[in-house]
Amino acid sequence: MGDKLIHFLEKAAIGQLPGHMVLYVVLLRMPGILQLVIPFAFYVAILLSFGRLYSTQEMVILQSGGMSTATLLKWLSRPVLALTFGVGLLSLWIAPSAQFALEQSMDELRTQTGFAALQPGTFRSDNKNDWVIYSEGLADDDQTILNVFVQRTLETGEEVTVWAERGRKDPPNAQGQQLLSLYSGRRYVGQPGAQNFEVMTFEEFHIALNVDTVIERVTDVEATPTLALLDNAEHQAELHWRIAMPLFFLIVSGLAIGVAPVKPRQGPYAQIAPGLLWIVGYYIALIANRWAITEAQIPSVLGLWLVHLIFAAIAIRLIKQIGRPAAV
Repeated sequence: MGDKLIHFLEKAAIGQLPGHMVLYVVLLRMPGILQLVIPFAFYVAILLSFGRLYSTQEMVILQSGGMSTATLLKWLSRPVLALTFGVGLLSLWIAPSAQFALEQSMDELRTQTGFAALQPGTFRSDNKNDWVIYSEGLADDDQTILNVFVQRTLETGEEVTVWAERGRKDPPNAQGQQLLSLYSGRRYVGQPGAQNFEVMTFEEFHIALNVDTVIERVTDVEATPTLALLDNAEHQAELHWRIAMPLFFLIVSGLAIGVAPVKPRQGPYAQIAPGLLWIVGYYIALIANRWAITEAQIPSVLGLWLVHLIFAAIAIRLIKQIGRPAAV
């Protein structure tokens, strides 16, 4: 989230995103991030807390006092089931709705990039510094910029400098370029250091500036409601992925319980590294399976169920071994 916030703050700082939209865009990103962060965070939390209980022999004392594995699972069932429901809600409804809202906002954000966020007395440029724009102030209508200076660098190395009494932002053209209409000004074109500059006066002049996209365009499948994901292989893969998220959380919770026990005289963090290998392997297997469905490498009816069954079986086997004497 910090990375996204910094990214969009940079866009706002150079005038490519209205400042008041930064938090809104970041919030729309949260559901998609949370549905992945919650399973990983809960998994690591179990490894850390149970690792400490095992390393300090507190878990052994609980087991000798009559606590069975079934009792342990019963204690954890409420938070696990509650968070599973929350992840399912995020994956199946909230995240797609947020992506749809993000897609709806993109056209509006694109029209607001560039000059809508232009502040008088401040130089603005694109990320590559191919153009620089400056205006002295805004007219009373808050749409017309006054005493406009624009400088561009052409591919030939020539510099284009334009000054105009006023300018207005027009809608993007067919190529998606932001249009700036300038009125009553002059245009200078030439190579720095040379004396053969081309000078032109104009009453009306239009400039197309390449404005970077504020946010990447989300695909239609990401914003499609869950119940509508039935058309093609890509939709089927997305549907199985959304169903997979709550199952992923439920299975990795059991996997963490089975992986967490540490051997006598081991530290509380002994199982962190091997435990992370299990969950990362599970996640990569899901991604690979999703790709195979999208590319029609496997029938969509199989979905991601085989991966779930394999890791669920591993989790059950590890849980059954809890409390058993170690093999000599």
